[in-house]
Amino acid sequence: MKKRLQTLAVLGAGAVLLTGCMQGGEAAEVDPAAFADPVAGEVPEGSLEGTSMTFVSWGGGFQNVQEEAFSTPFAETTGATLLSDGPTDMAKLQAQVEAGHVSWDVVNAAPNYATAHCDTLFEKLDYDLIDVSKIPEGMPQGECYVPSLSYSYTFFYDADTYGDNPPTGWQDFFDTEKFPGTRGIDGRATPTGGTYEAALLADGVAPEDLYPLDTARAIDAFRSIDDSLVFWTSGAEQTQMIQGGEVDMIMGWSGRVFEANQSGTNFAPVWNQGFMANDSFSIAKGSKNVTAAHAYINFALGEAQQAQMAEGSSYSPVNTDSEPALSPEAQEFNVARPEVVEQSLTANPEYWGPNLDQLSADWQAFINS
Repeated sequence: MKKRLQTLAVLGAGAVLLTGCMQGGEAAEVDPAAFADPVAGEVPEGSLEGTSMTFVSWGGGFQNVQEEAFSTPFAETTGATLLSDGPTDMAKLQAQVEAGHVSWDVVNAAPNYATAHCDTLFEKLDYDLIDVSKIPEGMPQGECYVPSLSYSYTFFYDADTYGDNPPTGWQDFFDTEKFPGTRGIDGRATPTGGTYEAALLADGVAPEDLYPLDTARAIDAFRSIDDSLVFWTSGAEQTQMIQGGEVDMIMGWSGRVFEANQSGTNFAPVWNQGFMANDSFSIAKGSKNVTAAHAYINFALGEAQQAQMAEGSSYSPVNTDSEPALSPEAQEFNVARPEVVEQSLTANPEYWGPNLDQLSADWQAFINS
């Protein structure tokens, strides 16, 4: 049975408390002028006393790290109360927006989502309230999102199982005769950008010929190994699958696999034609705390905050001044290394965004078949 991991916590005055129900953010009078001329990582002390707001992300240990790096110090500095909810879910956000009762504020999502739903599910950002000067050159940002971290979406294998003859590329992921075993893949209605592309690469399509995506051909490739597939529905579930021995290979997010390895598993990455990607910060459309949400994003983009996030998760920072102190194990999963970047691809957000509804419909039909 597919599981959805949901987290809910309240952060305020440096405390983290569990609560049994979603309270939602409460609007407070906030003067945008107090946050003018922003510097990434900085926020006026005591500037959000009386504000209650909600940060939403993907759950599990990853979100715990984000809370420690972003939410707790933000709450301590500003006096705001921070609630935490997850995992990020477009259907849940859409329901809130359509009902006119939006309880989410800052949402850690993906550029594809933010591009497809800009000004409908996500607010257009006011870049006068966010300092993006330290975001690496060439990293995508849009009207409704800025990057929150970098990672690789590729496949990983159990090095104890395949150590003597490891897989080296996407064709191996789809070769269940040479590499028998269970494969974990994205089971959400909207797949991660790169999912179709990986199957097409395995089927012989050249990187320069991927777009427009032939989704039928990609799905046929997945159907060819259908008996070996299991589906994850959240980042936390990726980690759980690996830790529980449910998969021998997994197409997933680099930080989630690192998280599993920290608990004793031994999964190794295949960077060859993996997809360099970003999570993103956005603001829920209809948020009661738009100014405070901008302040949170600006704070989370700081040098120290991004370094702390990277040290706790192995996801790479999006601040050029951040120099996280990574363990050798985390350094192996640091996708900012030139040897990883040089062999990586990018799932084109300019294609995914406008075509997201059809790409999602095709994928949903496959996973429900």
